[in-house]
This record gives sequence, C-alpha cells and structure tokens, in this order.
Amino acid sequence: MERKKNGERGEGSFSWPEWLTPQVRLAFFSALLFGMLSHGTGLWNKLSSHDDIFALFWEGSTISSGRWMLHVLGWLEKQVFGDGHFSLPVVNGLTALLWIGTAAGLLVHLLGIRKRWCCAGLGCVMAAFPTVAGLFGYMFTVHYYMLGMGMMVISACLICAGKHWGTKIAAVLLGGCSVGIYQAFVPMLLSILLLYDLMCLAEKEENAGAFLKRLPAQAACVLGIMVLYFAMNSFFLRKFGLEMNTYMGVDQMGTVPFGEYLARTAAAYREFFCPVQYTSADMYPMRAHYTYLAMICLDLLLGLWQGIRLWRKNRAKALLFFLMLALFPLANNFIYVMAGRVHGLMTFSQVMQTALFVWLADRAAFQDTLRGKKTETILRRIGSGIAAALLGLTAVLYARFDNQCYLKATFQQQEAISFFTALTAQIKAVPGFRDDMPVAFLNGEKITDGTLYHMNELDFIHLDPYGGTLRDYLNSYAWGSFMERWCGFSPAYADPGDYQGLPEVQEMPHYPDDGSIRKLGDVILVNF
Repeated sequence: MERKKNGERGEGSFSWPEWLTPQVRLAFFSALLFGMLSHGTGLWNKLSSHDDIFALFWEGSTISSGRWMLHVLGWLEKQVFGDGHFSLPVVNGLTALLWIGTAAGLLVHLLGIRKRWCCAGLGCVMAAFPTVAGLFGYMFTVHYYMLGMGMMVISACLICAGKHWGTKIAAVLLGGCSVGIYQAFVPMLLSILLLYDLMCLAEKEENAGAFLKRLPAQAACVLGIMVLYFAMNSFFLRKFGLEMNTYMGVDQMGTVPFGEYLARTAAAYREFFCPVQYTSADMYPMRAHYTYLAMICLDLLLGLWQGIRLWRKNRAKALLFFLMLALFPLANNFIYVMAGRVHGLMTFSQVMQTALFVWLADRAAFQDTLRGKKTETILRRIGSGIAAALLGLTAVLYARFDNQCYLKATFQQQEAISFFTALTAQIKAVPGFRDDMPVAFLNGEKITDGTLYHMNELDFIHLDPYGGTLRDYLNSYAWGSFMERWCGFSPAYADPGDYQGLPEVQEMPHYPDDGSIRKLGDVILVNF
C-alpha cells in the first residue's frame, strides 16, 4: 500500500512490486532467520512425537476432522511429486517458515508499520511463537498448516484492501480453504480485520458513517468463508461416507447452547488478560508470561492515548475505536468460543496481540502529541526503548523455550529407542524364539520401568506434543509404530485379549521384571 508524502498512510493496493518495501523484506527475513534459530533442532533432526510417529507417510485425520483441504493438499502433493506423503523436517519445516515470513511481511504492509525494529520484532515473534514449535512436533503436516495460516492472512488482506467484488470472492475462496486446513485460523481472520478497522478509524480521513458502510462487506466475506467451509465439508463427508469425529468438539461447531457460548466468551476475555500458566494452551511460558502482561498494559495505555487523540477530532469515530479495541480480545481468543477445550496448537491467532502492540508502538513513535519538542523526543525514546526491549525479550524467551521443547523431545526419543531396543533383544533371547512367532503385548497402555530416568528439569514444558513425561511418550497410542520404525522390530502380532485372562498370565510379573516375557506355545507374551 502506498503512503502519502506527509507520512500518513493512504489506502492502496498489493500490486507488485510497490508493496515489497524494505519494511516488508525486513519482516520476512527476520522471521526466516530467527525461525531457524528457534527451530533449528527440529529442522535439522528427525524428531517424532505423538501423531508424527504414526503418520510419517500420510496426512493424518483429514475429512472426518473437518479438514477437507488437508486431503486435497495431500492429493495434490502426490500428483506433483509423483510419490507419496512424507514427514520431511528440512523441506516441510523451511516451507512453514517461508509462509510465516510471508504472513509477517503482509501484516507489516497492511498495517503500514514503519519502525524497523517493529517490523523485525513482529517477524521474530511470529516465527518463534510456541505454537510453531508445537506444530513442528507434527512435521508431517506443519507445511500444510502454515500454508493455511498464510492463506488466511492473504484472505484478510484482500478483504481489507480489495476494492472490487472479484477480490472479495478470491478472499472468500482462500479463507474457506484455510479453514478447511485448520479451523483454528478463523480467529486470525477476525483479529486482522479488527486491527485494520482500528487503523482506519485512527488514520483515515473519513467520517464514522463512511467507516460503518464498509463493515457489512467485511461481515459478508466472513460469512461467505464459513458458508464455503461448511458446504465443502458436507460435500466431502457425503462423498466418502464419513461422519465428523468428536475430537475437541469439532462436530459441535454452531450447535452449542447459547449459555455455553456466553461462558466461552468470558473465557476468551479471561485468557487474554490473565492467561493461565503451565497449561497446554498457554503460549507465555516462564518469564514470557510477564512480558506478555507488560505488553497488555502498554496496549491499554497506547490504545487509550489513540482514542483520546481521536476523541478530540471526531467523537463518533473515537467511540467506534474503543468498541473495536474492546472486541479485539474476543477476536484474538475466538478459538475459546469455537471449541470447548483448547490446546496450544489451536492458539496461533494469539500472536496477533503482538501485531496490535507493534502497530500501537509504531504509531506512538511517529505521531505528534506534545508541544515541547525536547520533552516529546525524550518520551518517545523512552517509550520506544521499552517497547523494543519487550518485543526483543519476548522473541528471545520464545526461541529459548522452543529449543527446550526440542531438547525434551530429543531425550525422550532417544530413551524410547533405548527402551524398545532392549525389549526387542529380550524377546529374541527367549529360549525357542523363532522369527515367525507372533508376539502378544499385554497391558500395552501401561508401559513403565522403574529404572527409567525422569528428567525433572523439563517438567515445566506442557506444550503439545512435548508436554508429557517419558512414560507418556512410551504409552503413546503409536508406540507399536515407534518400535517398528525406530527400532526395526515388526513381529507378527497376536491378540492380547486371547491371553489376558489365563491363570499363568495372571501370575506373570510386569515388565521389566524377570519372567515378564515368556513363551506360551508358539506365542511370545510380554506383560507390561
């Protein structure tokens, strides 16, 4: 978008190459480079946790989870490359970072961010945000999810900057496909639209009536996105004869009682102003919790300041500004309204609070508010210094936390390899063992070993999929796939239910105690 010569922001377009400003490039490369610092361990090593153990070579749950576009993307990937689907750290991870950088650049351009430290800070925080580390734990689809995020940002930009209905239609198509990748990107759209509306109220030379006339078009686009999503979702469910699963209440979207939605709305505001630490949905671990609260306080002060400045010029616009500002926490945390239970992978939209902070700080650095030039310069420098320090410290704290997550994943994966390698050796050491003998694993959900080392130092990590202990890792639903793929042991399997009630089995000790592995007829029994 072009800017007026006097420094005020004017409404323009995203035409090439006018929008590719130094600020946009800075945001893009900051996200890319800082993303490598934050996620290097996940990029250059193959770490498998939870679903990634099982879905190394497929897209995971798609249509039955309402993520029909994941199915389409998986099909397209196979057609383009002529092979299959793979969980590739470098390829998928770097693709994800490229989309994050693109989204950061687009937001910088849409909001007219001018301060270079604001542009760089936004790119760094978006790349290091803990949700990204969580998604890197699901490397088999991280590039799809970040593509969906990028599509939603592009959709929002087209809704905001597009002047023709053709552009709005393109925005609806992109937005609908984004929701079809992951429903949790709807709050991203709402947050960006509110941010753009706040900017228009504060900076555009238009009255409140002209502003209100543009809101129905935005609402129509959002409605169109959701209609497209549900229509395509219904089409794919019918086509493949499937029903929506109940995971995280995804099958209840739009059918929850009104009173429940009120409670969820209250939860959205509560989590915005006072997020609960040490839960899988909390994106502000350790000291980042305090930098987040400090940014919230500055958001309130700078937002009040912008509103007061606007009040002096146009009270109707100022009232609308305060209304939009009051709705931002709801938009930012709208996932709490959409879902009954929220985990960290669903909360990437919360990074838009940083975008609000960056926009307010950037405007405070440029707008004239005081008559005394010297006093004004001093206050601006102090305020910019505090804002820059908060932004930089938040990015560093996130990068450090991301690396701690990968450290925990590395230890757990190596310990699991050691555990199942030892188990494999003991099974093969049973007298009379033959490689065609089936193996029955009894109590497969109760794997434990008192000799395992428990790493207390990393217990503070609750982000999915790194939140559990080593025992949780070993008892993942995909532990059999882990043993096959990481330890190379893939025997014929016998049904444990056929042996669970036998008297001799009831007397067997539990693994790893002596006698917990035995031969019964032509079957090897392992009693966990």
